[in-house]
Amino acid sequence: MCKSKIYTHDYPMNTQMKIIKAIVLLILSITLIHCSSEEMPKPSFGGPSDGDGTPSKQYLTEFAAFPVGNIVSASKLASNSEDNLKFKEILLNDYNSITAENDMKMANIFRGPDNYDWSDGDAIVAYAKANGLRVHGHALVWHSSIPGWLTNYAGTDEEFSKLIENYIKQTVAHFAEEKDSLGNSVVASWDVLNEYFDGTSVRSSLFSQRMGADFHKKLFQWAREANSDVKLFYNDYNVIGISSKRSAILSMVSDFQSNNIPIDGIGAQVHINYQWPTITDIQNGFQEIANTGLLIHSSELDITVNPNDDISELTAERAISQSVQFQRLAFYYGEIVPKNQQFGITVWGFRDQDSWIYEGGTDWPLLYDNNFEPKPAYDGFRNGLDGQAP
Repeated sequence: MCKSKIYTHDYPMNTQMKIIKAIVLLILSITLIHCSSEEMPKPSFGGPSDGDGTPSKQYLTEFAAFPVGNIVSASKLASNSEDNLKFKEILLNDYNSITAENDMKMANIFRGPDNYDWSDGDAIVAYAKANGLRVHGHALVWHSSIPGWLTNYAGTDEEFSKLIENYIKQTVAHFAEEKDSLGNSVVASWDVLNEYFDGTSVRSSLFSQRMGADFHKKLFQWAREANSDVKLFYNDYNVIGISSKRSAILSMVSDFQSNNIPIDGIGAQVHINYQWPTITDIQNGFQEIANTGLLIHSSELDITVNPNDDISELTAERAISQSVQFQRLAFYYGEIVPKNQQFGITVWGFRDQDSWIYEGGTDWPLLYDNNFEPKPAYDGFRNGLDGQAP
């Protein structure tokens, strides 16, 4: 290693010392500047971080390991009113899956024999495709969504059955046409049948009366014949909270599986309240339906806080209880349902006032208040999605 020398010539001693001191200070300054340029932290860009330099999570889908959905309508998606612009902003921030609340039901589509109006559904699918959202179709057959002309149809039962077959096949095939960037149908799934059971018994409906009690099997077979890839769901309420209802559904699923009737998933509507179901109910419910091996959709989620009409406004105490129940539902879904069976959770509405159970301001079942501001329920739901136990 070379050693540097300092030449001082024949200056007086005090002058030499000044020169040496100046040179030493210069060397030290250069060394410090070099070290600082290597060790100075690099500037960071972007929003808040979690402490390790990565951006912090902000929206619901960023906390969830599965799709998180909400409901839409073609009219809201087309509207540029102040409220609907805010609705769409929240939709695209917090959610990555959408379900048509009413626009893709039979009553809105089936206009007459072999006459279909898919325009509202098409608008929803186009919006989803443009914004990278999944569409869950809801619902092909439901006893509460029947067009008047079909209720009064005077043809034979065989002709009635053929009308339904054509409707199922034409509708499923139509909505399978629009593909995303990966070549998959934007409409990834359908609730083929909604609420076949009334309690533990087969519901008496126009369909059971004209097609027989086993009409539900035909619906799933026709849907599969129309498209081999779309996921086919059975959807019903009180699946999680009432074991007898759940047992009837599980028996149906077992029969389907034993007889090669196509079914891919169970939609468990979660219209519940702040006290019910209990933690044990939720755990048992998710475990038992997951044991089928089918996809599990925690569908139609809302949590009432005033089931007994004992409050006139949303109190802080009741809001906290609601928040805890949202957290329970999200947490145990993620904890109990195997990841390859987690189809996702769909919340049934945005603002409280938009809920089907708002009832003029006597209940507040959703995540956002009437100004689209997140409630404590939002925080609880987010924490549950994030895997935080309640």
